[in-house]
Amino acid sequence: MAKLALLGGSPVRNKPYPSWPQGGPGETSWLDKVLKSNRWFAGLQGDDPDALGSIFGERFAALHGARFGLSVANGSVAIEIALRALGVKRGDEVIVPSYTFVSTATSVLMVGAVPVFADIDKQSYCLDHRDAARRTGEHTRAILPVHLGGHMADMPSLVEIAGKGGIAIIEDCAQAIDSDLGGQKAGTWGELGTFSFQSNKTMTAGEGGLVMTNDPNLAERVVAFRAFGRFRGQGGVRSSDLTCRHLSSNYRLSEFQSAVLLAQLEKFPEQDTRRQANAARLTKGLNEIPGVRHILVNRPSMKHGYYYYLVRFEPALYGNLDPARLCDALNAEGVPFVPGDRKPIYRHPVFEVKNLNDYLCPRALERYCQVVDLRNPQCPAAEEACGCTIILRHQVLLGEPEDMDDIIEAFWKIQKNIDELR
Repeated sequence: MAKLALLGGSPVRNKPYPSWPQGGPGETSWLDKVLKSNRWFAGLQGDDPDALGSIFGERFAALHGARFGLSVANGSVAIEIALRALGVKRGDEVIVPSYTFVSTATSVLMVGAVPVFADIDKQSYCLDHRDAARRTGEHTRAILPVHLGGHMADMPSLVEIAGKGGIAIIEDCAQAIDSDLGGQKAGTWGELGTFSFQSNKTMTAGEGGLVMTNDPNLAERVVAFRAFGRFRGQGGVRSSDLTCRHLSSNYRLSEFQSAVLLAQLEKFPEQDTRRQANAARLTKGLNEIPGVRHILVNRPSMKHGYYYYLVRFEPALYGNLDPARLCDALNAEGVPFVPGDRKPIYRHPVFEVKNLNDYLCPRALERYCQVVDLRNPQCPAAEEACGCTIILRHQVLLGEPEDMDDIIEAFWKIQKNIDELR
């Protein structure tokens, strides 16, 4: 094989992969409708029937086979609102995975509840249902699985655990738009599902989020909590009929963001088809290379959302490189991998007790100290994953089939010349 590009050789490719986000005539057309109208606001509760936010929510829910899709400001507050809608209060415990974006757990803290960190399944990188079951107790109010990178968590097992304990499930679907397991979409397994439309997501307006549910009572509470905790009275929708019953803030989505999301939703099927085909081609090629595998449980009935294409490598077969060094080598070959999470989320300073003193009430802080042991969190799979995982972002999968072949070639080149990087 040729000399590695990182060490002065010629790269496998010089052509860039597709960029993200991708706007176009669709986004321009929907935005123009907003600009030319006198409706730049979705209503006092963000749910006026003819508002674009309402239209987007209905169409997004329909894509997932759900009754209600309620747009909010972003994916993090979507989790907060979902927790409030369920009545999760100070001192309640919520099971969260230890390998994910930090806001899954900080959103729990924002409502005064206690995040209980559970390990991940080594094969899927999603919440390990066995460890989740081990950590449930009398104070557990909810389980918050994350469909990491678009890979569905083991929802049948988690639903069974929750059902036995009278525990609610909120699915964090920020990375799993249109993922499904056994024909049932992400966000419809639990009482509530939350989504993000932040700039990196497979459907984006720069920021934005959504809460999905099939329960009309929960939907009503979500609508209220996204708009100052204002509930409708018996009189209808007039402003005088709205009463602030619970403490909340303004988490409504603007009509401009909804316009962009409607256009993104229209182009999503074609993009998704391309991602699925390219991911299958890439996985087939990588399966032939020693020491690397796509993080994908072999479930024929699962549709992966492909927000991330996660790859796990065996350090012993790759010169004991850390993820950053391996990414440097791949980047030099023209392949834009990035390291996975460098540490489990409980290693972030925000979760240290000294940094929570001013934010949690004494009862919640006491509970936190009882159930969270940051010195010995007992999450070995999450700890291990941080040293051997690299990530390809979803826009790379929007390239041509031969672009996937370049990724495979770059891996082969590095694997066969690994001694040069030791």
